[in-house]
Amino acid sequence: MAFALAPAPKRTRESASKVRTGCSTCKSRRVKCDEAKPICRRCEIGARSCEYKAAIAPPNRNVITVYMPPTRSQPTFFLNERGLDFFHLNLAAKLDAQSDSSFWSKLVLQLSHSEPSVRHAVSAISVIYQDVESSLREPAGYVEANPEAQREWLKAVRTLSARIQTQPDSNLVPLVCCLLFTCIELLKGNVESSLLHAQNGFNILGTIRCTNDTAPSSRPSPSPTEVKVIEDHVVPMFSRLNVLCSLANQDTPSIHTQTPREGCPHDDLTDSRRRLFNLSDTCIRFIRDTIPKAGRFKIDMEDLVTQVKLQGRLESWRGELDELTQRASKDGITVQQDLVHVLLVNYKVIYIWLRVCTEAAETAPDSYHTDFQELVHYAEKVTHLRGGAATPQPLSFDIQILGPLFFAVLKCRYPTTRRRALELLKLAPRREGVWNANHAYLTAKRVIELEERHLNGRELPDEVSRLHGLPLPDDKCRIHVPGEVPLGVRNFDPSIMFSPAYPVRLEAVFHTKPWGLLGDWQMMTEYINP
Repeated sequence: MAFALAPAPKRTRESASKVRTGCSTCKSRRVKCDEAKPICRRCEIGARSCEYKAAIAPPNRNVITVYMPPTRSQPTFFLNERGLDFFHLNLAAKLDAQSDSSFWSKLVLQLSHSEPSVRHAVSAISVIYQDVESSLREPAGYVEANPEAQREWLKAVRTLSARIQTQPDSNLVPLVCCLLFTCIELLKGNVESSLLHAQNGFNILGTIRCTNDTAPSSRPSPSPTEVKVIEDHVVPMFSRLNVLCSLANQDTPSIHTQTPREGCPHDDLTDSRRRLFNLSDTCIRFIRDTIPKAGRFKIDMEDLVTQVKLQGRLESWRGELDELTQRASKDGITVQQDLVHVLLVNYKVIYIWLRVCTEAAETAPDSYHTDFQELVHYAEKVTHLRGGAATPQPLSFDIQILGPLFFAVLKCRYPTTRRRALELLKLAPRREGVWNANHAYLTAKRVIELEERHLNGRELPDEVSRLHGLPLPDDKCRIHVPGEVPLGVRNFDPSIMFSPAYPVRLEAVFHTKPWGLLGDWQMMTEYINP
């Protein structure tokens, strides 16, 4: 009878957790170290040398987590956040389309996923924007403001303050919030507050660039990743704000985006736009310094040389833009024609302004009638492509056509051309940066009436009847008088949202030289009724 033998029990080794922090000798012998200091027990028994290597801490890294925003075909991330949904579906692409950028639709939406301050600021913008849209449709010219906007804005300020306390060396989120807060104030028509937020951003940018350009200091410098995001997405936004601030006589540091040297072919329209803004900022600063000197007949050779150099740079930019569009057409690439026309509108206004800034006479722009006609023609193309019959946009965060058209009405005294420009002001964004299109239209209309009151409609006004140096009107020009608003509604009441087109009385100070260019100034203050 055969018996089956039971298999011998399998020998197993008692498991033990691996220790990676033992001494070098035990590690090399592949035995467990009890990590006793200064000599472990195994080395002591075996009379071996016992050494511990210092642990190397992983390097500190500044990491920016990037999230892609949801698309229309995906369920939205913000299930219960109506303000954020509205911004994603209605505002982000619209704001980016004005400047051919991805700041609003990518960077802002990405940060809103992880940064409470950005999320609350975005929600506030959405609520205020909807209030402005409602006010434009309301016959009374105002609506009750949604209190959620104020709550969201206060949350944004509080969370940003807390973040700065805990992460004082991070600059990306504070810079983005400066732009968002500026947008909020522009929507509400608070010019001074919007410029204050913009100035805070300029100060932060100045500190960053100073830290990067100087010797290492005790303060940690921003990570290369953060610096790249700021240079690629944030600095271009401040570059455009810089031009707006300069036109509003607000002193800001010169913030130029990183672009290839002049003379190199333009990569795309975004590159063309950045170059034009950099060049426009330089030209506007020169114009601001030169116009007072021209009025005192103090223009010198150095001014004329600088003027010629800037004219050459402008003309080179125009030639490079033409080469870009021709190259794109040859390669079968579709070009955004409305953006090209916006660039040409802004190019033309700087081109004319730069050429006449060294002249004291207001008749100097008369030599550029053809250029004014081209400016108005390009502006008509912009309004046509964007649906001129539709309601104008409540806000443009970027320079579009309002400023150039106002300049054309003031400086081009040919009746047909200046009236075409005047009518186009009705189609400009209701607020473009710090400016109000309704105020600009009323002021420009009054300028025409004053300059042409003694003409038969075909002549050009003479020098002594022309108006000088009227700034683009913003919401600070409003004159608040009793009875202007209904009983119980207070001006600047945060519970009320006034329409940008609300009929108001404006104050304008007109300057003339009735006794000739060598005579004294005569100032005349007028209150323009709607």
